[in-house]
Amino acid sequence: MATSWPQSFLQCSLDVTLRPYTTFETFIHPDKNELLPGLKNLAKSTTEPRQYFLWGTAQTGKSHLLQAVCNQLAYTDRKAVYLPIEELAIADSHVLNNLHQLDVVCLDNIDHVLGDEEWDRAFFLLINELRAENRSLVVTASLRPNDIKISLPDLASRLVWGPVYKLRPLTDKQKETALRMQAKARGFEISLEVCSYLLRRYPRELSKLVELLDQLDRQSLSQQRKITIPFVKLILDKT
Repeated sequence: MATSWPQSFLQCSLDVTLRPYTTFETFIHPDKNELLPGLKNLAKSTTEPRQYFLWGTAQTGKSHLLQAVCNQLAYTDRKAVYLPIEELAIADSHVLNNLHQLDVVCLDNIDHVLGDEEWDRAFFLLINELRAENRSLVVTASLRPNDIKISLPDLASRLVWGPVYKLRPLTDKQKETALRMQAKARGFEISLEVCSYLLRRYPRELSKLVELLDQLDRQSLSQQRKITIPFVKLILDKT
């Protein structure tokens, strides 16, 4: 599970696991604003509710940031949960029940279900409950709040009770930096030449590149070899 809270909170069985290297330290943020400091401060207790709405296209780091929040809180006494709504939509809106008892709730891709009256009512209730309990909420979507079709007008206004941030895609240079940070978090180094090679020869989505990085890490340990361009080529030719 992506949290330490009791299974009884859920109405159904979930299998949501946080990626261990998805942290603030491995996140590249191309914009200079208060988003990262604000999210990092969610680990601290507060007497006021905090809410963030993050939006952007795929591969802009939305899921990364939500998981980074939960990974940071795992080392505190505050309880948090990460739920990928797009994957859980097959269940029903009951997955949101009782979440207001947690300190921080992170909900990914909420626009996948918004517009459905049952889900809209559940989100409306959750936001109200979290605010009443001085809890925090971080949600993501692919669209900005005003562009999401919502069946409940009052929910639309509540979604923007807190700051709204647009996340932007990374440049190739920023992806290289992100890959090197991901490698360092795993305990090894990767050269800029190897990063450039991966960007030229492999799908450019950062999530796919990180998956390949994990594969290269396992193979280099198994074969006792450094991660060089010839080694990467050898592994890629086998897949």
